[in-house]
Amino acid sequence: MRCLVALLALSVALPVHAAPASKELAPPPAGATLPVLLNKTLKPQNLQLGQPITAEFVQSVPVKKDVNLPRGTKLTGHVVGVSASSISILFDQLRWKGQTLPVRVRLVAAAAPYNVLHARLPLGGTARGTSDPGDWTTRQIGGDEVYLSAGSGKVYNQYSEPVGFADFSGVYASPSTPSELPRAVGPFSTTATGLHGFREFSIASHGDANSPITLSANKPNWEIGNGSALLLEVVH
Repeated sequence: MRCLVALLALSVALPVHAAPASKELAPPPAGATLPVLLNKTLKPQNLQLGQPITAEFVQSVPVKKDVNLPRGTKLTGHVVGVSASSISILFDQLRWKGQTLPVRVRLVAAAAPYNVLHARLPLGGTARGTSDPGDWTTRQIGGDEVYLSAGSGKVYNQYSEPVGFADFSGVYASPSTPSELPRAVGPFSTTATGLHGFREFSIASHGDANSPITLSANKPNWEIGNGSALLLEVVH
């Protein structure tokens, strides 16, 4: 129970990352990554062409120096194809506080709700130390580990090399050059790709500026659960 309470506290904690949230909806640059959660379960029998699909930022996303898009920003799109063996979604708009902005994205990685949950839990449980999420060590989807102390810390890959940083506003891949922005990765590792926890699916198309994201299913009663995570790259 203490672990659950701490996890809920982490999910509503105020951002402490230095860059402030944008007062206006600022366009993310090409190459920026958007970690989002789907807010409904997708099933072939419950979907139709044109049906709106909404996902929500799980953390703040850098869009320019010292400016972030805040957690809770909506990414919206619609179903452009659905059958017993596939689903195609075109995400094309950002929404925040009544503002909208066109955007196009490609799929980098996706994870089922179970995988997302485990990325939020401390390694070894609270028996390894503390129920305070600001001091947890967690494992990202893809294998990176996040070491927090007093709410901030570093991200390390499987070779114990530092590859990013984290705080209560999110998890970020370190920029490769001073002129680049950190990449928001949410529950994913800095190099995560492909599908995690979706055994019945394969990626038919990652999508791009002119085509939707398409997943193929190997069984007719497929399901993409509420709370599934997507890591998307801006391609406009």
